[in-house]
Amino acid sequence: MIKFGEYLPDLPAHDNPGATVANNVIPHGDSYKQFPGVTVYSGALAARCQGASSGRDNAGNVYLFSGDASKLYQISTTTWGDVSKVGGGYTCATDSSWNFTQWGKQLLATQVGDPIQTFTMGTSSAFSSLSASAPQARYIGVVRDFVVVGNTYDVSDGSVPFRVRWSAIGDPSDWVVSSTTQADFQDLNSSNGWVQGIVGGEYGIIFQERAITRMTYVGSPAVFQFDEIEAGYGTNAPGSICKIGTMTAYLGEDGFYVFDGTSSTPISHNMVSKTFYSDLDQVHLHRISSVVDPINQVIFWAYPGASNISGNPNKVIMFNYAQNSQKRWAVAEITTELIARLAIPTSYTLDSLDSVSSSLDALEFSLDSRVWIDNTISLSAFNTDHKLCFFNGTALDATVETGEVEITEGKRTRLSRVRPMIEGGSTVTMQIGSRNALTESVTWTTEAAPNTSGDVEVRSNARYHRARVKVSGGFTHAQGVSVVEFSEGGKR
Repeated sequence: MIKFGEYLPDLPAHDNPGATVANNVIPHGDSYKQFPGVTVYSGALAARCQGASSGRDNAGNVYLFSGDASKLYQISTTTWGDVSKVGGGYTCATDSSWNFTQWGKQLLATQVGDPIQTFTMGTSSAFSSLSASAPQARYIGVVRDFVVVGNTYDVSDGSVPFRVRWSAIGDPSDWVVSSTTQADFQDLNSSNGWVQGIVGGEYGIIFQERAITRMTYVGSPAVFQFDEIEAGYGTNAPGSICKIGTMTAYLGEDGFYVFDGTSSTPISHNMVSKTFYSDLDQVHLHRISSVVDPINQVIFWAYPGASNISGNPNKVIMFNYAQNSQKRWAVAEITTELIARLAIPTSYTLDSLDSVSSSLDALEFSLDSRVWIDNTISLSAFNTDHKLCFFNGTALDATVETGEVEITEGKRTRLSRVRPMIEGGSTVTMQIGSRNALTESVTWTTEAAPNTSGDVEVRSNARYHRARVKVSGGFTHAQGVSVVEFSEGGKR
């Protein structure tokens, strides 16, 4: 069997140990799984979604929020309601986004065009400015007992894109610098560029364009110790920063990396980096978004590739981070405004489903779907109609292509029958690509479907062969192509 190996489009097709095409599939273990399409869940925002988050109050009730250029929203059932601050909206720039973090029952939202916003879940009906002493900031997180922001603006110092500030210990409303409350700030090395993101936790990880710094709590008088862990590593794509347990994945200037708190490890070099960067629309780097799917142990990055419209991400590139996975990378073609992992705020009964649809037959989701159950967290996206969607629709049409092999060493091979090894109910067609010299173009057979025995009859007599399999509809595993019948075809 010629297996669908690891997706390695950066390597030559000839003698490639992996797959040269892995489109609309999810890398999984030793095979590829179907990539689900999206189904619409909510009504529309007024404009492009520029951030979304969910949170829980002390009782475990779920609240779901989103933001566009001028408003913040909260969802009720499937309708987005405007919960912007009283007295006016916001000015979130086109190349900026809303960043969210939770502090107790408060959901905090920030983007550098306005004061930090707060919403107390279970109490508030609208967002409000957090504090007169708080700076404006592009990024926000929680490190130990402090709310931390980066890339700041305040009336005293103006815009300081390489600054990190933190609140008083245990009090996100107090930002007045004080040795007593421990509120303070730190200016990082400006030559490393703007602060691009904050990853919170027991210690903080600060990403700049060309450096990664760890902030460790040491108490008064310094409060935090800042150690530049990685010089020359960083990101120009803030939305690519994605936390996975104690690890953080991100897009660097030459490929994807995973940072473990001490050093960065490349994960895409000589695999997908060149292919990704040749496709990426770098004018719209700020439109990249990322999310972790812990069920499949896969990171998803939505990005604007070639032929995108108005900078909207039209591709998703995936990395399987499971320790024993043999398939790491794949791509999918799907257009979104951003992707996220969001909790669903409402449980439904049969009676309350009337608010969603007048007919059970017209529901977008099966009654067995997790989206109807409170407190579940689902991989989600906003489509270009500004509507919240979930990745549980009909599987996208998939294409997987093997590397090129010489089946009979030193000779041509006459292929007669091959068998696509696709598990699960689906419609499958396949083609064989062949050539006699590496200087020749590949010639493909006509697409053909398997017969009742699962075999595809082909006629291909050449030195080098590759296989392309297309799957329409759902499937469980795509493993490779079995060469069922062949013979030597001579040396010429």
